[in-house]
Amino acid sequence: MPLYVGLVKMTGQGASKIRNLAPEYAKWKAYADSLGFKATCALACFGQYDFVVIGEYPDDAAALKAAGYAVALGDVEVQTLPACQIEDFFKAMGDLPR
Repeated sequence: MPLYVGLVKMTGQGASKIRNLAPEYAKWKAYADSLGFKATCALACFGQYDFVVIGEYPDDAAALKAAGYAVALGDVEVQTLPACQIEDFFKAMGDLPR
């Protein structure tokens, strides 16, 4: 399945609920799982992004719906990046003509 990286920033609304974000994340995760999401990793960060979520979706439409739902909840802004395993990247680049 295709791999995606979600770069997540809290909104002011999300930051105001920082003590109790777990139920909001669980709500989003249940919806993403219903779309076929398989989580690889979810991290809290310091810096430009507050969270990074890495996982697989069956297709771009499922990834788009999950990101849209997260944004619609009002607590976060999301940037979704398609990604690939580094070994797959090396193989694809090794196949380039010289």
